[in-house]
Amino acid sequence: MNWLWIGATFAAAYLVGGIPFGLVAGKLKGIDIREHGSKNIGATNAGRVLGRPWFFIVLALDALKGAACALAGHYLAREGADLALAGGVGAIVGHFFSIFLRFKGGKGVAAGLGVVLVLAHPPATVVPYAAFVALGIFVLTLAITRWVSASSIMAALALPIAYGLWLGEAIGDSFYLTRLLFFALVGGAVIVKHRANIGRIFAGKEPRLGESRPLPMPEVKT
Repeated sequence: MNWLWIGATFAAAYLVGGIPFGLVAGKLKGIDIREHGSKNIGATNAGRVLGRPWFFIVLALDALKGAACALAGHYLAREGADLALAGGVGAIVGHFFSIFLRFKGGKGVAAGLGVVLVLAHPPATVVPYAAFVALGIFVLTLAITRWVSASSIMAALALPIAYGLWLGEAIGDSFYLTRLLFFALVGGAVIVKHRANIGRIFAGKEPRLGESRPLPMPEVKT
């Protein structure tokens, strides 16, 4: 029975996680952001193409969908089934491979943030200390480099390390060890998703925060 709950939670979270809020935001303004900027559906490209306020709007919506899926799993929890983790996994997989985008998707940073804010707490507390450490690393790296991509990569690396250190002796508990492995896998996936950005950073072509790429002028047929 638990496997049915896990499968149903994952499937529902996958559908929610696959909602491409960046693309929806662009469509509201008559723009397909997959054809502009970095061509990504995430908050950074939405802000670059649609304007700075849309960065925060899309970031919040993507983070909320990740958090909502993990929280829903938490409140549906069954003994022996970590439905919060199932919801979090489903949301991130849905964001990476959206059924609404022919199994393409975003880079998972904002959706992942929402998930880890729910899941990344050590024993005896609901405070996600490790998530706050990763968020701090993100902000610090962004302040220094103004590269959102580099900041995301550093945060992805920091999260499983911080979580593992915070667990201490509890790292041997299968419940927390499973979550640690999940955070490590998500961190690796986020880095892989940013491989093009890494290439642009080394080539000196990666846009920094605040740099916009103007939309091309429409063709005039005569």
